[in-house]
Amino acid sequence: VYPSQIAGPERAYRIYLPPCYGGDGRVYPTLYMLHGSASTDSHWDDLGLDEAADTTIHAQISPPFLIVMPNGGDTANFTSGGPFSFEEVILSDLIPFVEQSYCAWAEPAGRGIGGLSRGGYWALEIAFRHPADFRSVGGHSAALLDQYAGPDLNPQYTALSNDLGGLRIYLDIGADDWLINPLQQLHEDMAAAGISHTWLLNPGRHEDAYWAEHAADYLAWYSQPWPPDRHAYPFCSPRP
Repeated sequence: VYPSQIAGPERAYRIYLPPCYGGDGRVYPTLYMLHGSASTDSHWDDLGLDEAADTTIHAQISPPFLIVMPNGGDTANFTSGGPFSFEEVILSDLIPFVEQSYCAWAEPAGRGIGGLSRGGYWALEIAFRHPADFRSVGGHSAALLDQYAGPDLNPQYTALSNDLGGLRIYLDIGADDWLINPLQQLHEDMAAAGISHTWLLNPGRHEDAYWAEHAADYLAWYSQPWPPDRHAYPFCSPRP
């Protein structure tokens, strides 16, 4: 658990540590992966994200990295962004806790954030409003349906109105996904505005089988900019 001033005294999370964690005394890039609505911190774990990480790391497709999977609870389901929302929980509570408790690379270059369905909304909402805090963001079948999120919060607006700098962006969805229209419109609007991003329209629906099938693809993309040579990473300071 980690402490949160907003979502309650203790919030659950899961963390994947690579097989070599702590072996060389250096920090690791960190990927924050957010679950869908009505799910918990077990969602990505149940989809096999940890096994996919083992495979990509052992095959040297990816350097070793951490994966943090927080439980969003009611804060993720019933807020839209800004102060006292899941956005503030991630930025003010979770990330500082992880970077103080683990050998996590505490620099924007070492952070990625992504999510599926409602978690995909949150990943895009957070990264588009704070692009300087992350290297990469992914919206996997992102549910861009929040009617309460105004143009200062909704990714459909902030993708176009904010300066995203060098933020890497990945959008994907199944061709038969019932949530396809808003995300495809976001892709088309970003393409028309010349905003660089990866767009993949795959076979599939809005279901666990789709995300499980593409878990390894997601990890390979997130980890692409992270140096394969462990000597490139700073040393880890002692943790409590």
